[in-house]
Amino acid sequence: MNARRQDAERRERAPAPMTTEVTHTTSLETLLAAPCPDFPVLPGVCVLEYLRASAEAALPAPGLRWRAVDRVRFLGAVFPGEELTVGLTWQRSGEDEWTSLATASTVRGTAATARLRYVGEADR
Repeated sequence: MNARRQDAERRERAPAPMTTEVTHTTSLETLLAAPCPDFPVLPGVCVLEYLRASAEAALPAPGLRWRAVDRVRFLGAVFPGEELTVGLTWQRSGEDEWTSLATASTVRGTAATARLRYVGEADR
């Protein structure tokens, strides 16, 4: 069996990505915006926490725990009081490992993207 055929068979057996969406209202972060009173903006670490919390509210398998943030990109500002919609796409990336591509968006567009890795009991 050649490598190309093996790759095609592996893709056919791989489960389809699972997607979900969660919406938050960023209301309490006005206290965190105090250092920039003329231009209050939600700190990036808070946006990343929304991504992580959303992912953990929609885990694709029981017993998974957060392992790493493999990548994060901040693409736009999030202002206190705005709705922040988090879209999640889950893909199995190992025997007991899942990766989520998380996207945070506001009415103005994408604010951040991150690749979050979760592992099960066997990989701890």
